[in-house]
Amino acid sequence: MRGRVFGLIRLVVKLTVRHRTRYTYSEEVSFGDHHLFLRPQDSHVLVVDAFAVRTEPPGRQRWMRDVFNNIVLVNNFGLITARSLALDCTLTVRSLEANPFDFVLEPYATGFPFRYEQRERVALGPSIETPIAGSRTVLDWFYTAVPSPNSHTDIVHFLSDLNSAVRSSIAYVRRDEEGVQAPDETLRLRSGSCRDMALLFMAVCRQLGLAARFVSGYLYDPPADEGHGPGFNRAVGSMHAWAEVFLPGAGWKGFDPTNGILANAYFIPTAAGIEPSSVDPIQGKFFSKSPAEARLEVDLEISASQ
Repeated sequence: MRGRVFGLIRLVVKLTVRHRTRYTYSEEVSFGDHHLFLRPQDSHVLVVDAFAVRTEPPGRQRWMRDVFNNIVLVNNFGLITARSLALDCTLTVRSLEANPFDFVLEPYATGFPFRYEQRERVALGPSIETPIAGSRTVLDWFYTAVPSPNSHTDIVHFLSDLNSAVRSSIAYVRRDEEGVQAPDETLRLRSGSCRDMALLFMAVCRQLGLAARFVSGYLYDPPADEGHGPGFNRAVGSMHAWAEVFLPGAGWKGFDPTNGILANAYFIPTAAGIEPSSVDPIQGKFFSKSPAEARLEVDLEISASQ
């Protein structure tokens, strides 16, 4: 006999993402391979109808999968030199409006705490045991921030409480610079980007023995008349980051602490890994004969059509 069953799924909407990234350099530079973690994986709730990347200067492209099974587009620019690099990504997906509670839990994992079965622990080890640097104070915060920190009869409610606690405790700020704040720093500042809040959520989960991973992708911000008030997505206009927790019987389920919600059909995951740096959307290097400064510009548009 399995645990609880939630919700239904129905076909919803076609989403088109236009994502332009442009780097401008103060000197002529050459380029190493650039790895793009921008193509979503097809699944039972997400179908990729089109995906294309155009670069300027042009380069050779090849596909690969990384150790986390993410789909990666590798761009090689050979010996080309330039003072700018533009990457234009366009993708179209068909998504299902999935009730985020539409899953079944194994009986032993319906409440908190629970213990993963041995075969799960072997596979999930890195997502449970990999420490997150700078997270010494996260449990002190957690025990005062959620209503039932020690035990709960409903694991989804328990994680939703944590999700909401991050949302209410941390003010959103957009940070375009590289890197992620340590969770202790996010708590000290009481502010952070979506990736900072996702890492804080993960740090708590791992210290509680729950498998958690970092997800990068897009989040469609629907008009207010589609069931959300203005400002539904605090990170609108930029790529998004959230966390996933492995729940036995249901698999990896997404939690978005930036907005305090569970991931649904508006979320388009493009890559997942045990740490943020492994799934940076664009990873590459440039080389110059003298010190060169780089300036980044990003333009992102997500639209829906029936």
